[in-house]
Amino acid sequence: MTGDALEDRLVAAFRQLGLARSDARLYLALLKKNPATGYELAASSGVARAAIYHTLGRLEKGGLVQVVQHKPARYQPIAPERLLELLEVRLQQDLEQLRRGLERLAPEGDEEPTWNITGYQSLLEQARALIGSCRHSLHLSLWRREAEALAGQLRQARQRGRRVVLFSFTSLPRGLGRVLSYGIDEQQLEQHWAHKLILVADRRRALLGGAEQREDNQALYTQEPVLVEMAISNLVLDITLYGQRFGKNVSRVVSGLTRHLAPVEKLIAGRDC
Repeated sequence: MTGDALEDRLVAAFRQLGLARSDARLYLALLKKNPATGYELAASSGVARAAIYHTLGRLEKGGLVQVVQHKPARYQPIAPERLLELLEVRLQQDLEQLRRGLERLAPEGDEEPTWNITGYQSLLEQARALIGSCRHSLHLSLWRREAEALAGQLRQARQRGRRVVLFSFTSLPRGLGRVLSYGIDEQQLEQHWAHKLILVADRRRALLGGAEQREDNQALYTQEPVLVEMAISNLVLDITLYGQRFGKNVSRVVSGLTRHLAPVEKLIAGRDC
């Protein structure tokens, strides 16, 4: 990725967090070379000279830059680590304010039990959110590409003490949780199957569907018990067959998934008696 392309992506990310384009470009220019005067920044940042000092004043008021030398004034940016901490705190405050406002407006229990998800990036966003909000356990069936895209959130879930189990026909990265993998090369498998994803959180919420890198990729998020149970049953079947094929004991994984399902084996045994 070229320097310009990286900078454009960073500016876009800053804008998603509420910073103006000129603020983002000025901060990045200072990050690359500081301390700097307003005149120097007008040449290096792409921000119009007439707007430089107004933008610098806004950044200084927000705590993102400071004056470190006078006559002429030279500016220095806050360190990236500190910037991220500030943005995270502000974002959490905004989200909490939004949550409280929405709770006051929306009737309690008004959430749709099932929601259609269109687009690959939307699928990943929903998966990250579901992983981040889980309270006890995560069970996933996925491909290596999607595992790599979700790796950060999965590792964080493990650090929070959540149980993470991943099934895949492809090889998976290490350190994401308990892995049950056939180890098939992803490119070879793509010649036969399309990417799919099943994610079950706390045995009560599920995300399932296609995982193709297309804008029209279709999946759904659901809290509907019947659909969640179908997702669990699919996972149980794949994991059970994996255990039988490789001689692995997967009883703990299966029991963790089927705790709330009908005890079919016991019912059959009782009928035969």
